[in-house]
Amino acid sequence: MQFDMISTQAQLHGFIETLDNSPLSLDTEFVRTRTYVANLGLLQISQNEKITLIDPIAITDLSAFWQAMDNKECILHASSEDLEIIRDHKGDLNIRLFDTQVACAFLNLGASLGYAKMVETLQGVIVDKGESRTDWCKRPLTEKQVDYAAIDVLHLKPCLEKLKAQLAEKNMLTFFEQECQNILHQKMHKQDPENVYLSLNNLFKLDRQGLAIIKALATWRLLTAIERNLALNFVVKADHLWLLAHYRPTTLDDLHRLHLLPNEIRIHGQKILTIIKQISAQDEDSYPALITRLMDFSAYKKTLKSIREQIQTCADKYQLPVELIASKRVINEYLSWCWKLDDAQRKTAKTPKLLTGWRLELVGHQLDHRQPKA
Repeated sequence: MQFDMISTQAQLHGFIETLDNSPLSLDTEFVRTRTYVANLGLLQISQNEKITLIDPIAITDLSAFWQAMDNKECILHASSEDLEIIRDHKGDLNIRLFDTQVACAFLNLGASLGYAKMVETLQGVIVDKGESRTDWCKRPLTEKQVDYAAIDVLHLKPCLEKLKAQLAEKNMLTFFEQECQNILHQKMHKQDPENVYLSLNNLFKLDRQGLAIIKALATWRLLTAIERNLALNFVVKADHLWLLAHYRPTTLDDLHRLHLLPNEIRIHGQKILTIIKQISAQDEDSYPALITRLMDFSAYKKTLKSIREQIQTCADKYQLPVELIASKRVINEYLSWCWKLDDAQRKTAKTPKLLTGWRLELVGHQLDHRQPKA
């Protein structure tokens, strides 16, 4: 496998000088175990059939490269985590994305087709994925590791060329490009600390004071995780946040009785108790409203079944994976918008995914946006 390895700042600047406006095939290798932000272990680029590997362990300042990506066409496969790394290092996602996994989905090759299977299907080449679980931050990298990494960008451009031709023939190329832009837009919206609690489980079991406590604890946990670069559950486990909001401990002994982890109590115990005390002393008018579950609406099961049938009909008609059009979460987002918001709130709320872009054109326009509350 022929490639250049960039391991000095001078080499990086020399490489950047060679970049032109041709599409960049891009992949990242990273390690994410205990950290909030993934640790970048290797950056792979291919342009004009020339593969370059950048070592971010040896080169600590990649800002010139991230800036050089501005407005470039970038080809990635299953781009979600790669985009998070680009966003966290670059500060934006000012690129034009072509995600080959998304293209495969629009061609009904699979909702989440892996890179190796895509290459085998389109190029007839078997790709060895044996190094996928390696520690990419450990040095030195072996010859087998770097060959594996280089192959991850070798086939992206030729695969995309075939995929785009088939998408054009299927009249899905514009929809594919829309979806890639949707992914970029979504990835640029980081978690809102004030609303991060809404993603936690069993909120409907809490009273308003409990919701205020779990909201404050979830906000504190996220900000602490970002500040200390720790995975969220290495600050406090999500299930423990619910226990704290429900039982409202007042002493360290109470925390032990709730079976919080020793490190959670030792490092954060007093802060947790302070937050609970502060929230409990607030006026109840400041507390969030109770959480209503969609399944508590008597029409939910029937409506969910009806929408799924409409989506299945759409998927069959256009030969698309059902999961690409709408997961259960996407349907629930739509129903929450219909049922939990009044007309004035809907005007300012985020439009549900089913009512935007190509989804609106293919199926969303058929849905009853004025679902009755039951």
